Amino acid sequence: MIKTTDKLNRPLHDLRISVIDRCNFRCTYCMPEETYSQHYQFLKKEEWLTFDEIIRLVRAFTQLGVKKVRLTGGEPLLRPDLPELIRELSQISDIEDLALTTNGMLLKEFAAPLKQAGLKRLNLSLDTLDSRVFHLMNGHRGSVDDVLNGLKAAEGVGFQSVKINVVVQRGVNDNTVMDMVRYFRNSGHVLRFIEY
Repeated sequence: MIKTTDKLNRPLHDLRISVIDRCNFRCTYCMPEETYSQHYQFLKKEEWLTFDEIIRLVRAFTQLGVKKVRLTGGEPLLRPDLPELIRELSQISDIEDLALTTNGMLLKEFAAPLKQAGLKRLNLSLDTLDSRVFHLMNGHRGSVDDVLNGLKAAEGVGFQSVKINVVVQRGVNDNTVMDMVRYFRNSGHVLRFIEY
């Protein structure tokens, strides 16, 4: 088997695939409203990679040593029939870890179908528990409660040790970091702080 390595000759075992370019948030650090307004031209549905194309790519990369696949976006839960793609990817024997990164807004609805389809792990983006700051950072979309309810639904169907990604912006949410630490301290989840 041919192995792939990076410039420092380290083996590459992880593959991230963006399954959709759309998102239901407009986070200031990722997809700001002033750039991604209602007039922004996202890819047409027929321009997205099909599930068959994604599966072929993953199979090809497993032949090169990839063992971990993470599905991202935009917001991957906006992709129609995503659990079906996960079901097919979970059947590829060389994949040891199949994960999904989500903002959590739709997770309450999708947690059970994702788990049943074979998803092993979740990464959840949640930058603060403060509703005002949450809306400031994500373009006034959704609510902290929606995201936390999605996380509870995920816990309820067996997702453990969810990685919580927290983008920290000086002067925006840096004063809410300790609230996140206290809230998630004994939850079994992993907080990851990302400086922006």
